[in-house]
Amino acid sequence: VRLQFFTSINREPRARINMVTADDALLLHRNLSRWIEINGGSIHKNLALHTPSPQLDVKNSDRGQDMKGSTTDYTHRGIFALEGPIIKGEELIRLPAALALDGHALPVSYCEDVSGTSPESVGTRSASNWLRCIASFMHTLYLYQCKKDSNRSSPAVAIAAQEQPSVKYAHYITSLPKKYDSLLEWTTWEIRYFLAGTALSVNALQSVTDTSDISESQHDDALRLRYRTTVVPYLKYLQQNLEMFLSEEENESNSSISSSMSLNYRERKRRKRMETQTQTQDDMFEELYPLFREACMCISSRAFHMQLRDVQNETHVGNSADYHGPYLLPYIDLLNHSPHSSSKHVTTLRRSATDGSFVMIAERDIAVGEEICHSYDIGNGAAENESNSSFTSAQTLQTYGFVDLEQTRIIDLLLEDKDKCLDGFSVSTLESSITPAVLTKSEVCKSCDELSRSTYVADLRNSMQQSGMLEEGWEYWDLPSPSSSWDGARCDALNNLPDELLISSDASITDELITICCLYFIPDETLNELLQDEHTFLLNTEVLEDFFLGKLVLQAIIDAVKAKLKSYKVQVNWSDLKEDASALLQVLSKVFESDDRLDSSSLCWGENVGSDARVLSKLKSSSVRSHSGVDKFMYGLVVSLEERACLIELRKKACDMIVQI
Repeated sequence: VRLQFFTSINREPRARINMVTADDALLLHRNLSRWIEINGGSIHKNLALHTPSPQLDVKNSDRGQDMKGSTTDYTHRGIFALEGPIIKGEELIRLPAALALDGHALPVSYCEDVSGTSPESVGTRSASNWLRCIASFMHTLYLYQCKKDSNRSSPAVAIAAQEQPSVKYAHYITSLPKKYDSLLEWTTWEIRYFLAGTALSVNALQSVTDTSDISESQHDDALRLRYRTTVVPYLKYLQQNLEMFLSEEENESNSSISSSMSLNYRERKRRKRMETQTQTQDDMFEELYPLFREACMCISSRAFHMQLRDVQNETHVGNSADYHGPYLLPYIDLLNHSPHSSSKHVTTLRRSATDGSFVMIAERDIAVGEEICHSYDIGNGAAENESNSSFTSAQTLQTYGFVDLEQTRIIDLLLEDKDKCLDGFSVSTLESSITPAVLTKSEVCKSCDELSRSTYVADLRNSMQQSGMLEEGWEYWDLPSPSSSWDGARCDALNNLPDELLISSDASITDELITICCLYFIPDETLNELLQDEHTFLLNTEVLEDFFLGKLVLQAIIDAVKAKLKSYKVQVNWSDLKEDASALLQVLSKVFESDDRLDSSSLCWGENVGSDARVLSKLKSSSVRSHSGVDKFMYGLVVSLEERACLIELRKKACDMIVQI
């Protein structure tokens, strides 16, 4: 009635707006809490869900509490202590292990081709914990959707299902957001420009060779291909052996079979279904792709990884072979994130070693109206006494869809050290984790190849001759032939090295990086000696003590870093933008104008770390953050800054070592 009223008055299709009222939140919270309590769990009586309504006044008349007048921020969805204060030590939430939605009960191995095999047969492929959780959640969504479709034909059944749903996780599914903060929701334009040069952009568009002109359909094709090759074979196995993903008619048919009937009869029925429904099965799983996409976003942004934890003794139990996640935890995943060091942090998620339940206890007194927040970093080594998260900004963005801008120290560091931002600065002073940069093997090889063909080698030889170094016993040699004509031994040695090299904040020049460079510069006889006893080898920093080889290796690293830093630069021409992207950059231009980096035809970032840090600092307190795309821009720029900081640190270290040589 309310939606019809708005439509008739304003003459606009307002029904497409997701109207969420205090009553809706109250009903959702009541149903979800009751479901947990009926199944042996508990929710503190003073907790309540608040979802902001479209209206500015968020007064909840049912509770007699004016939330607008409170100092607490009620502009977002979350769990609050709305009914009364909570004392330190009181149990906030206890979720039974049986209500956690995960994949621990699904098979670890399976056969991709199951024709003629029994369910007990050992499979030839392994299913990761992620795949098992994806399959379990997809099956739950599938059953929920089937029941929802059947209820549409019977309003009476649909009303009854709201109170007594036939699908176990119906109340949990209802509590999930309609839209997820996930990289899967980013457009290709946002990935290409906001994450330019970062490892995240490569991973997001990894199936496309040329990412400069990728379409939205190609972006989705990468995920769809992964679904068909990795997920669908496992789903088929589950359908044929565990009778999952069956239609409602098939489920009813199977349930009508008496449990006393022979297993041979069930097996013949299963094989007959396989023979007659092969094509139908393929079509069905293709239609389930939207469920897979939704499951990916949900698990990525809401799932937890954690071990069994003794709540009393604060110790982990179990072994590494146990299932430690992903877990989807009803009600618990309604809580928002706040790092351990924040004053908003009030509790920590633990797992009881007694019964496996997931428990949250108040770690301090909680006032009326205060939000219940915890750190999402509970599964990665964070302890209560740690002041910073062990998640990097890239990991947080990839996992949960956001970057904690308040906890990001890279901006402050660059602003404090802005005069030296291009000459190198130390990121080792940061206590929190910094997103490492990635130098690919191909990028390092390209740098080495170009250096070996340049005049730098001849100039280096001349300087050694003129300075009398040859008389002192130093030497140089002819470099190997170009990589295009390498023999098998040198190629094999290169292929045995990793394709990606992590450049962390300590800027260590790793053995792998040194070895890749040396393969382009060491003579054949030296290589043959190294390969005499082994097919692969690693060289360390000791080789850099040789003047000729050390200079070449370090200069190649500097050139590789220089080329890599260029990949982070973005220059967007207004004329090339679509309408939605143009509107976003018009908003950003208000901040760029004050930084003197805006001209009439384009907008540029990713070139100067000091300037980018100033823009981020201004955006954090700017009113333009109300635009939906500004936060994405800020998240991407933080990741870019952290990676570039690591690269600049590496370049500084290489330059210092060249001077020492």
